[in-house]
Amino acid sequence: MNKILKNIFWIFFDKMFLAILQFFVGTKIANHYGSESFGVYNLAITIVSFSTLFFELINERVIKKFFLYHKFNLIIYNINFFRNTISIILFLLTVLFGKFYVSNQLFYYTLILLCFDNILLTTTSGIEIYFNYKLNSKNIVIINNIIKLLSYIAQYVGILLNYSIIMVPITRCLGSILRIFVLKKMYKTNYLKDKKSKLKINIVLLVKMYKESIYLWLGFLGSLVYTQMDKLMLGGMLGNKAVGVYSVAVTLSQFLAIVIFPIQVSIYPKMLELYKKNKRDYYNFYQKCNTLITQFYLIASILSIFIVKLFFLKIYSFEYVDAISIYSVLTISVFFKANGALQTGHVTIRNIAKKILYKTFSGLIINMILNYYFIKKFGIIGAALATAITNFITLFLLDFFIKEYYRQAIIQLKSLNIFNLKNIKNMFKMKLD
Repeated sequence: MNKILKNIFWIFFDKMFLAILQFFVGTKIANHYGSESFGVYNLAITIVSFSTLFFELINERVIKKFFLYHKFNLIIYNINFFRNTISIILFLLTVLFGKFYVSNQLFYYTLILLCFDNILLTTTSGIEIYFNYKLNSKNIVIINNIIKLLSYIAQYVGILLNYSIIMVPITRCLGSILRIFVLKKMYKTNYLKDKKSKLKINIVLLVKMYKESIYLWLGFLGSLVYTQMDKLMLGGMLGNKAVGVYSVAVTLSQFLAIVIFPIQVSIYPKMLELYKKNKRDYYNFYQKCNTLITQFYLIASILSIFIVKLFFLKIYSFEYVDAISIYSVLTISVFFKANGALQTGHVTIRNIAKKILYKTFSGLIINMILNYYFIKKFGIIGAALATAITNFITLFLLDFFIKEYYRQAIIQLKSLNIFNLKNIKNMFKMKLD
């Protein structure tokens, strides 16, 4: 357990440090360039984020399962090749089609630079997955954050020098180039001291991982679409300014959700181990972890609303004031994400991911309908309402009606009971390491 907690801390520190940089520098960018340009930039980010859809054809949790049965350096090499190849193809398609179909030059060049940044990031994606799998995030977090700090300082200097907003994706690319050299050096130092075997592209291995990932990927497909649907529909119905205001609220909600990912990444290897050894210990561990996460976010979500209301206008200009009420609604979405944080890991371990499709595509349809109706009726905040309701339905309610997921639904329901916290202290007494 001690190793898990340490890994959670380091990944949390990584996410928190990045969130703080994004918050302060992002605020400067939003205020300096205005909601129109800021909206264009965020719309480009939203579109490029769909590239993750192709990277997840081989799911990260499946990759970690394969580390148990295959040489880790072979898997890392093939994952880097797979994701890097996809990012190069997407970059070329963006350059080609954008030249003919995108009239806004700022938007076009921002898309190109962000796609190029994807190429750089996927060069080391397999390495990062392995470091997380080994619960060894500390070795990369500090140096990684030094690079991020340099990148954001460069962005801030660009603002002071009154450069175009295009300098933001440029500095991202420069930081990613430096990051490649550092991560590859650390990977060789920590794990490849005695590894001199020649690695080859293994299509059979990639296909095996793809086949095991397919239902998770289809679920991720629907999830990605409906989580980005709000910005796309806002842009189409209310314009770039609305996207800019909404993006500020989303950024704040991401700051609230910052602990979820470190917990998921750090707990998953232990869940894999416990499920193989003892199912009873596995479900006890699942319940206790889920209760702790849920109760923490119940308190954190409520407190954050008051904090945002108190300090928002001291940081952002008045044109973003609507983001306060939008954020308050989005905290509901974050809460249900926290309550269902261990879902995907659980269904992956039990090989019952197939019915995630029912939930995800139901969520996609519900989200599209609610976005269309609520944006027309309530404006920008309607998108937040649509997202909150969709997350409640897909991450909590639907599980009670799917036989294979009923047990996890009960676990999540019990996690809402604050009196279960008295048993949490026993979790830390479990000799799990």
